[in-house]
Amino acid sequence: MRAATHRCGGWSSRDEARRREVTTVQLLPHHLREGRLPAAAVGDVVHVTPVLHASAVDRLGGRPERLWDLDRYGTLVACGVPGPRTVPAGDLDVLVVGDRAVLLDCAGLDPRPDLEAGRPVYVEGSVHLDVDVRDHAATDRAYRLRAVRRYRLRPGGAPPRTQHLDRIPDAHGIDDDVFLHVADLVGVDVDLDAAEAQP
Repeated sequence: MRAATHRCGGWSSRDEARRREVTTVQLLPHHLREGRLPAAAVGDVVHVTPVLHASAVDRLGGRPERLWDLDRYGTLVACGVPGPRTVPAGDLDVLVVGDRAVLLDCAGLDPRPDLEAGRPVYVEGSVHLDVDVRDHAATDRAYRLRAVRRYRLRPGGAPPRTQHLDRIPDAHGIDDDVFLHVADLVGVDVDLDAAEAQP
């Protein structure tokens, strides 16, 4: 996207657009039940590690060379290249998409893909807040918590009911009809009111 496009949306540059970009992450139920996620309220700064947990990894083929499509449920499709492992985070790889770099966990795939640095791949998966790699402080990044939502099932296949929360819930916020919790993260220098106004 050109800088002129960002100006039309209220942004003055590509860098400013990236700072305002929302990263939606899933909050895993077992982490919530165990109290392993930060007890943060909307507006707080949190130091966390988003990790892309891959459900499929393929060669790029005819797909675009760069793709980053993260939805409101924290599910992602991306095209990029595996980069060098720059942090001591177990068996995690790094997926580089343009100027983004995200930790990539392929442990759930069988067989595990053989990723070659610089060889383009297409990845499907979901972005989680991963507490298991937080021992490696180099993987943490500061974000501001913009929003927290939970989605409840509705009968008859109706769209899920969305409930906005004022903080990351503890174990008492886990109900049987809640199938997903997510958090929206933005850069620490982003004004939350201005971020809400962006398309």
